[in-house]
Amino acid sequence: MTVSRPARTPRGFTLIELLVVIAIIAVLIGLLLPAVQKVREAAARTKCQNNMKQIGLALNSFHGTYNVFPPGGTSSTTSGTSQSHLKRVGMTVFTVKHSWTVFVLPYLEQGNVQKQYSLNVAWDNAANRPAIANRIPAFQCPNVPGGDDRVCLTSSGAVKVPPTDYAPNYGYADSLVEKGLCDAVPDPGGSGIMDVNRTYSIPEIRDGTSNTFILSETAGRPNAWTLNAMTGTGTRTDGGWANPGNAYVTHGFDATGTVSEGGTCHTNCTNGNEVYSFHQGGAHHVMADGSVRFVKASVDIRLFARFITRAGNEVVPND
Repeated sequence: MTVSRPARTPRGFTLIELLVVIAIIAVLIGLLLPAVQKVREAAARTKCQNNMKQIGLALNSFHGTYNVFPPGGTSSTTSGTSQSHLKRVGMTVFTVKHSWTVFVLPYLEQGNVQKQYSLNVAWDNAANRPAIANRIPAFQCPNVPGGDDRVCLTSSGAVKVPPTDYAPNYGYADSLVEKGLCDAVPDPGGSGIMDVNRTYSIPEIRDGTSNTFILSETAGRPNAWTLNAMTGTGTRTDGGWANPGNAYVTHGFDATGTVSEGGTCHTNCTNGNEVYSFHQGGAHHVMADGSVRFVKASVDIRLFARFITRAGNEVVPND
């Protein structure tokens, strides 16, 4: 006689076993997330660097056409010297303001935007607003929080313009010389390459094109950032890519990033018209030869300022 046995019920996970599995998964996630984040940051940093290389190539292509680099911006001027500089790049109206960016649009595959834009009227004139409303991918660093949602207003609040995270750093403040922090050179505030209402050629860059900044990161606008903390939302009004006020000079801040003029902090202190990036330890800069160089924030401000001058005859660091 055959005795039937009841089917055995498979044993399930005990609570302890389930908790062990969950703990193992949590540990694995904890190990993987930092690695994934590092990969993302590295990719974004590479993309930022490539954007700047693209702009550096555009600036040098512009120089190949006009035999000078574009001005850092234009402002209304009656100066014969300034007008002669602006005539070099094809300007005929000298009572209007424009950004350096509009000169390089054709070299960034933005010819359609350039065709919409007129140098004969002010940058924020109604005729130019369709053009300046365009977002230019090469002008934005992917590391910056907010990404494509960022829009800069003019001081009047009337015009919305997508931002640029890169701008000319065309000099340094007299106060840095007065306090003995930087070398005394003629006109420190205009000692760089892309000054307002000025155009310079490669032969005029006597410090060497590979040793001289032509463009630097000043990222995060319109939001205000100080020492990696956002201190204001939408308060920076000069960060629009077409805004003629987005070029700047280095002032030097104190260690808190709040007191300007004559401090030793030159990078990642504040994005209020200073060098600022969302990369750890320093910022990218486009050199006049089109190459991109990462300069550490720890570099002494005197040595940092030597990268800015076009004809200071100083020795620059290898950092």
